[in-house]
Amino acid sequence: MSLIDRLRRIPYLPLLAGLMVLRLITAGSAGLVPDETYYWLWAQHPAFGYYDHPPMVAWWIASIPGLPDISAFFLRLPFVLSFVALSWLIYDTGKTLFSDTIARRALLWLNACLLLSIGSVVATPDPSSVLMWAFGLWALAKLQTTGKGYWWVVFGLFAGLGVEAKYTNFFLGLGVLAWFVLDKPARKWLLTPWPWLGGAIALAAMAPNLVWNAQHGWITFAKQFGRIEGAHFTAQYLLEFLISQPLLFNPLIFVFVVLGVRAWWKNRGSSSLALLVALPLPLLAYMLVHVFHDRIQGNWPAPIYPGLVLLAAVAADGSRFGWARKWAAPLGIGLSALALLLMVLSPVLPQQSGTAGLGQGWKKLTYDIRDKAEKTNSKWIATTDYNTQGELSYHGQYVFYNTIAPMSERDRYNWTTFKGDSSKALIVVNASHTPDLARCFTDLRDVGTVSRLKKPGKKSDFRLYTGLLKTADCDVDQED
Repeated sequence: MSLIDRLRRIPYLPLLAGLMVLRLITAGSAGLVPDETYYWLWAQHPAFGYYDHPPMVAWWIASIPGLPDISAFFLRLPFVLSFVALSWLIYDTGKTLFSDTIARRALLWLNACLLLSIGSVVATPDPSSVLMWAFGLWALAKLQTTGKGYWWVVFGLFAGLGVEAKYTNFFLGLGVLAWFVLDKPARKWLLTPWPWLGGAIALAAMAPNLVWNAQHGWITFAKQFGRIEGAHFTAQYLLEFLISQPLLFNPLIFVFVVLGVRAWWKNRGSSSLALLVALPLPLLAYMLVHVFHDRIQGNWPAPIYPGLVLLAAVAADGSRFGWARKWAAPLGIGLSALALLLMVLSPVLPQQSGTAGLGQGWKKLTYDIRDKAEKTNSKWIATTDYNTQGELSYHGQYVFYNTIAPMSERDRYNWTTFKGDSSKALIVVNASHTPDLARCFTDLRDVGTVSRLKKPGKKSDFRLYTGLLKTADCDVDQED
């Protein structure tokens, strides 16, 4: 079969190709948000772990030749292309467990899932986390339909690699335990060596980050799993979570997720439905506990979305909610395309404050800070938050002759060799941040304010000071 014939057999190829082209254009057009430039810093210092997250996001960025001098397009390219692999995995999982019709619908609805369709354009840990979870689901689908035990090894590999992407993927292994509980035929595997071998492979795959954390005081675990510690009980975030998730997913597809759970309850003998229902349960249970203590960020449940899309595609077969089935794809794809188009046009649209403007104005800010450094005869730049450190480092590669050094949360930059400089520093402080500069600097002088946007705002304005560093390794946020 020729390549053209193979391409013709791909469902919805023109539509999916058009969406992918739009994602690629967006990747090259939209300004990098601070988290992306922060991960770009990581990629220049390859390691098995970092303060905030496991290392896979940095590995993906580092896979592009030319670091550190890479454009936004190439920095984001691995993340955009991961959606191609994700699409194939969900399509093949649908064919394996159910039918070609359901697989085609799942493929289309995956592209209509707002968070996944839009989120693949941004270089964060989520695309790799979602992809590794989808690989795990795919391996379990093959296991169930073939009965070949070696699929446990494949599952273990991707389950372990998922933990190298984001700790959310720990819950995939717990999802398998939930599958054993919900599906009696699946329990027979516990009497074989295969799931235990898969567990060993998973442990080996996640071992590099575990070892790194053990060598660094378990800082990433403390960061990620210490969120509830000391928090008080509150119900204020519950309604937000219950409303935001269907909207980020696609409200019409979400209707069929609910119907899919109902279908499993009515037909609890279906091992395929049990698999799709069981895998997300532990993560959802954790979030229902967490939401009574703190806000659930919208992207946190992203890894379970592809499996839920497949569950929805199954439930839509013969459903009486024909109108929802008909409009689910147009709604999601239309909104996704609109959001991507707005991101493409963001450099020429009116500047936005808040989340919508996170990637805007950083290059202008970099030049303004350089000019201020020259006017004040400052020899190096001090930053007091990781957003500013990442953006100034990325945009200032060929703008600053000065050192750009972090003076807060030093654990985020365990690779840095900067130990302080007795010469005058220009200190850049975001208006939303109030560090105790006097802890680390003497002869402090206020030298004005600059902004990366025309509209003033706490997230876009920066106060500038000059000062002399007291001691090496001083941290302006460190408590006495």
